[in-house]
Amino acid sequence: MSLRAAILPLLAAVLAVLPPAACLAATLRTATTVTSDTVRLSDLFMDLEPGQDRVLGPAPLPGSSFVVGGRQLLAIADQYGVDWMDQSATAQTTITRAGRVLDRDFFIHMVKQNLPDLGEGPVTVELGDFHPMTVAADDPKPVVMSDLDWDQKSGRFSATVYRSHPLGDITQDSFLLTGVVHAAQRVLVYTHALSAGTVLAAADVRVDDSYTGRSGAKAYTGDVDVAGMTLVHSVMVDEPVLERDLRRTVVMHKGDPIMLTYTAPGLRLSATGRALEDGGVGQYVHALNLASKMILTGRVINGSEMEVDTTSGAVPSDGNALRRLSSSSRSGG
Repeated sequence: MSLRAAILPLLAAVLAVLPPAACLAATLRTATTVTSDTVRLSDLFMDLEPGQDRVLGPAPLPGSSFVVGGRQLLAIADQYGVDWMDQSATAQTTITRAGRVLDRDFFIHMVKQNLPDLGEGPVTVELGDFHPMTVAADDPKPVVMSDLDWDQKSGRFSATVYRSHPLGDITQDSFLLTGVVHAAQRVLVYTHALSAGTVLAAADVRVDDSYTGRSGAKAYTGDVDVAGMTLVHSVMVDEPVLERDLRRTVVMHKGDPIMLTYTAPGLRLSATGRALEDGGVGQYVHALNLASKMILTGRVINGSEMEVDTTSGAVPSDGNALRRLSSSSRSGG
């Protein structure tokens, strides 16, 4: 008799005395992660018999867990006819629902998608009071955005975000998303840090064609010449140049003798005069023509020369006109 023929009867005898359940006993899972919104019997036990698996109840919320204790496991196994090894009232298993966190970047991208066409320039979005949201890991479109209200002047926006599949909790199914949108704009920025009192040179500023930071409504563009103006306060590199940052550097003082120049096509005349106001380069001020005794308006060229504005009318230098001019100068007009 062969060895195989001798062993087979012995193996059959051993299997005959073992209880059938010993060969088919299920194994408890100590921890499992589910992706659907339900928990099945197979999420608790491995090696179930064919056709034995079924839905037990709802899964935890996305990203959350709950523990099934030993007594509950024994009751479930008894109800559904599961024979599991090492049955114990102290056993337990943890069921975790897989989740995906919708972070700040997710909602920034969503805001950009819902904004109107802003052209080719870059856009930055800053969110206000923001809290991440956890959703089902397998949900391709977990939230929707509606009622986007964007004030293009201030950049401020608000929108309502809804869960595509509500949880039934009003505090978690929707929230108000707020923030600020910065679209690209062409502004002057400082090339390096400067202290208060600095008189700007051309090299102190540059044009940024795609600035997306906070600039306020009074930022200078690249079309404005700020050379020769004085900083009111300290500034940092790459900050936008704002009107409130600067004041004119006074080069022409009230009462100074100056040269008045008249320029027209094919003609240039000069006359002596006296400044009636302080002024910076490029600023329009009043001056007195000493020969005609007329008050003129012109643009300051330097500390001793003013180019007369030929489109403005001359005013006789009577006492009333000089008093009005003096009053206007004192009030900052």
